[in-house]
Amino acid sequence: MSGAYWILAWMIFLGVALSGSAVLSSKPRGIHVWLSACGMLGALGLLAMSAFLSPQHAGLIALPAPWPTLVAAPLPLARLWSIVAGLLFLAATLSTFSRRDGHRILYALLPLVSGVGVFLWSGDGLLLLASWEFISAVTYLGLVTTRRARPVWNAGWALLALSELGGMLLLAALVWLVPAHAGSLQDTLTVHQTLGAAPPLGNVIMLLAVMAFGVKAGLFPVMIWMPMAEPESPGMVAGIFSGLLTALAFSGILAVLGMVGADLAWAVVLVVLGVLGALSGALYSIVSRHAKRVLAYSTLEIMGLVFTALGIWRIISVVAPHNVASTMALDAAVVLLVMHAGAKFVLFAATDFTGRWGQTMDRLGGLGHGSRGVAGLTLFATAALGAFPPLGGFVGEWLLLEGILKPVNAGSHAAHLGLMVLGAFLALTVAIGVAAYLRWYAFIFLGVHRGPKPIDGEQPRRSYLLALAIPLALVVVAGPGVPWFLPWLNHVLASYLTTRSPVVAPTFIDPASAAPLVAIGANLVPAPGAHGTVFFPQAFNVGNPYVLLWMALAITVVVAGLRGLFRRKTGVRLVNPWNGGAEPFTTHTSWSAEGFVHPLRLAFARFYGLSRTRTHSEGAHFYRHTIINRLEEQVYGPLVGVGRWLAGHIRRMQSGRLNQYVTYVWIFVLIGMAVGVWR
Repeated sequence: MSGAYWILAWMIFLGVALSGSAVLSSKPRGIHVWLSACGMLGALGLLAMSAFLSPQHAGLIALPAPWPTLVAAPLPLARLWSIVAGLLFLAATLSTFSRRDGHRILYALLPLVSGVGVFLWSGDGLLLLASWEFISAVTYLGLVTTRRARPVWNAGWALLALSELGGMLLLAALVWLVPAHAGSLQDTLTVHQTLGAAPPLGNVIMLLAVMAFGVKAGLFPVMIWMPMAEPESPGMVAGIFSGLLTALAFSGILAVLGMVGADLAWAVVLVVLGVLGALSGALYSIVSRHAKRVLAYSTLEIMGLVFTALGIWRIISVVAPHNVASTMALDAAVVLLVMHAGAKFVLFAATDFTGRWGQTMDRLGGLGHGSRGVAGLTLFATAALGAFPPLGGFVGEWLLLEGILKPVNAGSHAAHLGLMVLGAFLALTVAIGVAAYLRWYAFIFLGVHRGPKPIDGEQPRRSYLLALAIPLALVVVAGPGVPWFLPWLNHVLASYLTTRSPVVAPTFIDPASAAPLVAIGANLVPAPGAHGTVFFPQAFNVGNPYVLLWMALAITVVVAGLRGLFRRKTGVRLVNPWNGGAEPFTTHTSWSAEGFVHPLRLAFARFYGLSRTRTHSEGAHFYRHTIINRLEEQVYGPLVGVGRWLAGHIRRMQSGRLNQYVTYVWIFVLIGMAVGVWR
């Protein structure tokens, strides 16, 4: 079945689903069953389509004149994202069974299902633009149709404005490509042969494409819609926004890169933006009090790591094309995306359950006693995001840091020094991210319950638990499954790799290749069918792995010594760490989710622009802090002010007076004549 038929099938699927919904609109029970069946069918269709997403199934779509012929060819990693999308949409459909507003959520998800199905076949530039614009539109509708509230509309407008900005940038990039191959978009896949001699033009086009797709993928600084929109969306919708759209944007960037002959400039910019986004996302995540906003900012952290890995892959591919570090960086980006898609969906979907008791972490706590199933599945996803070995977060971050530490070559000391500086910032980002995930899970599920509503009697349905369990398969694939996953991934990405050196260390078939590791049991548990283990990859730089153990022990001793020193001098009061909360304010409960991050808040006070007030209640002294969202208030705030100023003047110009309009026409005619004479 060719791509053209799949695109037609997705269009028919959407038409039938919406038509059936219109017929059954007067029957709430019937429409929910119908939409649920369509959701299940769409998810299974995405899973089945993965078997056909290969170049031999590409097809042509002939449009009437003057429209060009479209090419339905799979995007890079289309087969992988088709499976990921199918699992996430299947889990989202199952999670709506226990919701009264499930039909409203499915209304929003079904157009997104068909949009994703078409986008995975958008190998042609025009189809790439059209399908991405469709996804942007249904993403906006998926947000504003699920709940009626002013914050939702504000977030929707931000999403729509940035999405349209991204669409215009992508249009500009594709229009710039058209003259390179005689005005035809049909041969887009061969554009790189024409532009190979024009790297400056390729860099400009790549920067436009990166910013266009970066809107959905959380790229700094066009990611401000995520912290606004995802906390206002239902959990499963926010999980798809965070986990799936980011992965699709990643493939869109790779697709444009396959058309353009760009060198290092765009990759350097991408690395800088990635590091800024990762660090700022981690810093805002660690201090946020809203449960969903913590997850939204953590998405920016993970995507910052992904964009940094993508830029490092491109830099090393050009500077040292035969270095295995480039492969490790690209593998790290994909592993992080796969892990993030499954784990972040589970955490967002879990907030639909925890939201019954509140959305602020200081007013939650002890919910693990209410449902051990939700707590256990969420703990698994949190451990993956927190880089707990051997799960996907650990593997992805390990590969990224190893790719940075790997020496480049003798003639590229400047590049290697730059990578070392990046490694320091990324290590700080990863450490803050681990603390953020620990804080999120512990203050919601552990300790005592602090809310007024009891936690007994609120057991989730089995369909909801199954919806949380299904995406965790992605976490397993990106973690313990990497000895099988990475060889397949590198085979699929062969055209993007500059070396055939394997990333997986062959300790199972050649123990002498990693002698220091075999001594500590690196190959004690052989994986059937795998060729090695990724935890000590081919490019492992520490000759003795015990160095890491001694470093960990040294840090532990230093921290313990400092804690003992301060305890003797100031008499630190010991409390159970997860039993604090907002109410009641007593000497025994003043330790809260805000107090947990107080040292970090003070350490980065200039970044946060802190203002704080001291409060006294029932013998407890505590501070309430106000944090400035600098990007929103100091960058986008002035832009919004300029837009409102222009809108006000345009409104005054629209007076309805004919003489005034004729005057405007003559003014612009005179300006045009002056420009024409000057040219």
